[in-house]
Amino acid sequence: MPTFSTSQLETLSTKIFAGVGAPPDIAQHVAKSLIQSNLMGHDSHGILRIPSYLEAIDHGTCVPNARPSVGNETPTTAQVDGNWAFGQITATFATKLAIEKARTAMVSAVTVVRCNHIGRLGEYTELAAREGMVAFMAGGTFNGAAVAPFGGASRVLGTNPLAVAIPGTVEGPVVADMATSVVAEGKLRVARAKHQTIAPGTILDKNGKPSTDANDYYEGGTLLTFGAHKGYVLSVIVDLLGRALTDGQKAATNGVSFGNFLFVVNVEAFRPLAEFQAEVAERLHEIKSAKPAPGFSEVMVPGEPERRMKAKRSEEGVVLADDTVTALKQVADRFNVAMPTPMA
Repeated sequence: MPTFSTSQLETLSTKIFAGVGAPPDIAQHVAKSLIQSNLMGHDSHGILRIPSYLEAIDHGTCVPNARPSVGNETPTTAQVDGNWAFGQITATFATKLAIEKARTAMVSAVTVVRCNHIGRLGEYTELAAREGMVAFMAGGTFNGAAVAPFGGASRVLGTNPLAVAIPGTVEGPVVADMATSVVAEGKLRVARAKHQTIAPGTILDKNGKPSTDANDYYEGGTLLTFGAHKGYVLSVIVDLLGRALTDGQKAATNGVSFGNFLFVVNVEAFRPLAEFQAEVAERLHEIKSAKPAPGFSEVMVPGEPERRMKAKRSEEGVVLADDTVTALKQVADRFNVAMPTPMA
């Protein structure tokens, strides 16, 4: 499997998005967002997504030069219309709007409709946390069910991710970002591209039987929620916040849309930010001082594995599965964009 540098992947991705009509700032923004996911070890939300994004553009469900706008708005709330722009553009716009409202009103809530795939939710909650805010984000999906409810054997729910970020230490915010399914659907894409089996208890095949073959999901199977009934409950909550509260179903086109709910709280509403962060740092230290269990060398806190992986991959490069490289080359050839030479 070849390895590429961050700059190589950014140049390649930016040129591809420009090739489909994205303005320079949008092309670069989306490229950087995808590559950040690769750097943090979440290849499921990285440039592996480019071919599917282009499919959305070809089908008219993503408009590469579109930009989001604000609909109904109050001092503390807003409904953002993505206008079918790239999801990363819409989610960043919505997050920055929520942050600005929380600066003055101390709290804010923003919904997003007519939105495409936004990538990692943690990218946006972390953006708020770095501005001294606690942020919660829920993402409901409309582009086809992927997950069975607890006790069910057919797709009804989306992967329904949620993310929370809290201003942390000098190393970075505390960030929890996860699908309410056992894994994000993109993890199955990665496993399939690498021709790897997946963990037992992740999917059922089309006959409702457990499987460790990612291909069975794409042949009519279904993902399962994590933690059995507990993950299922969280999935339903995210579903209702991301779909019903946003009124995103009404705004969906051909059944395609990602509805997002973002809630932001300004730490300064309750106590000085520096004082809060000092207590967070002290508590994290206490948590990390726990004796490691057998098979573990240390205890880590939310967001720490991603920071370490980013440092490692920034230096060593990003390894891509051969199937992913093949798919990217097909896309690049379409726009006469040269594939970069892998790092030695």
